[in-house]
Amino acid sequence: MKIAFVSQPIDTVLPPYQNSVGACTLGAARKLARYADILVYGLKDNRNTSAPLTGNGIDFRFFPSTRGDRMLFAAQNKCARLFHRVTPISTSSWLFPDYGRQVAVDLQHEGCDVIHLQHCSQYAPIIRTMNPKAKIVLHLHAEWFSQIDPAVIGTRLKAVDLLTTVGDYVTEKTRRTFPAVARRCATTYNGVDIQEFPRDADYRAGKKRKVKRILYCGAVSPHKGVHVLFEAFALVAREYPDVHLDVVGPLGNYPIEENFDLKDVETIKMVAPFYATGQRSVLRSILSSSYHKSEYLTRLQANLPPDLAGKVSVLGMIPRQELLDRYYASDIFAFPPIWDEGFGLPPVEAMAAGLPVVASRSGTVKETVVEGLTGFLVEKN
Repeated sequence: MKIAFVSQPIDTVLPPYQNSVGACTLGAARKLARYADILVYGLKDNRNTSAPLTGNGIDFRFFPSTRGDRMLFAAQNKCARLFHRVTPISTSSWLFPDYGRQVAVDLQHEGCDVIHLQHCSQYAPIIRTMNPKAKIVLHLHAEWFSQIDPAVIGTRLKAVDLLTTVGDYVTEKTRRTFPAVARRCATTYNGVDIQEFPRDADYRAGKKRKVKRILYCGAVSPHKGVHVLFEAFALVAREYPDVHLDVVGPLGNYPIEENFDLKDVETIKMVAPFYATGQRSVLRSILSSSYHKSEYLTRLQANLPPDLAGKVSVLGMIPRQELLDRYYASDIFAFPPIWDEGFGLPPVEAMAAGLPVVASRSGTVKETVVEGLTGFLVEKN
């Protein structure tokens, strides 16, 4: 059997700087490589050049992005900062279309039995056209919101044999929204490679540490609720001065329409202050990518009391092995999303390392962090 994984164009599959979906792709590919021939597709641009392109029974095929794709993506990002898009970038037909065509053509020559698409529904029709005999699986890593054109999605789903999602929360909503695929829609949870977590947590050493460390891993973006974490940390640090917060993950606001239903007026009003508003702010965010990436972080740091600034480290993206070591070296893992999390891989990784988890009651997190059993859940915000 020959199986292909088609990554999102934003995914980093290879260590040391994997994103969550990239890590899931590589983990599944490694396991399946024992029983089948595996191909993994992705973009070279996303640091997918740090390991041999063939090995362990996996054939990695990373294409460089075309100039046209890069220009389209940049234009969409800038437009998203000016006004809410009807179609989020993640489901747009203009999301790296050349990449989709390159993958479809290459797959045609390979004759794969199963083609597994990571979230990118827009590539399903062209891949189906060029690979009529293959079984195509579309794997959703987050819910679809009302701003997505259901007619467009419905057309794409006709090219899919099986629709899987990362949690029952997403599955049930997808079945309700698209009843035509309800019988071929199922939950397939993400997971972790237990070989990355070979040792037990050393709780005795943790008890001896004077300074207790709280760890957050995920995007430093409003939908992840990092501002809530900073506010909570300020309360904790006042009562327990020997504490430190480590924040790990990429910096920069995800477009608001990617994470929230634009018809949810109350939520949109609540998160609006964390996005560029006013002509001057919007113009600066469009002209300067660094401004766009640091705007939320700047606001977070400005609201942190000066005497606590030295107790917070914002580390950005770090190598995979360093992240694993930080799970083991921390005392509590905090995960405070204010949107409905698609899956939330970091809490599961934390639990694999024996690290106690406190998380928001959010999306599929409610299915992996079981209140009082595998962690503690609190309401959003």
